[in-house]
Amino acid sequence: MTAKNCSQCNESFGCGAGTGNCWCISFPPIMAPTSEEDCYCPSCLSEAINQKIDSLVREKGMEEFQKFVEPHRTQTKLVKNVDYTINDGLYVFSKWYLIKQGDCCNNGCKNCPY
Repeated sequence: MTAKNCSQCNESFGCGAGTGNCWCISFPPIMAPTSEEDCYCPSCLSEAINQKIDSLVREKGMEEFQKFVEPHRTQTKLVKNVDYTINDGLYVFSKWYLIKQGDCCNNGCKNCPY
């Protein structure tokens, strides 16, 4: 594991890039480092992914974004701060998670995108 500093917040974190063991492989492939920036720490990457999801849904529309999400619907491992957060001891599913479900469950979910 290589020590890196987050391009966003400058916090130190471990990166397994090149070894095939990097923690970020479990995150949706929405964000990629640019030539101006290197990797983000887990917290900053989660935040950037959630902002990008909101942006893509606004830009492309729900129907088009669901096509992008399709290959990720079978993903069973949940990623904290991407698929869910924990508020007051309760799991709150994210917009990303709910879009992966494919349609509204009519339970009044906090982050329901439908």
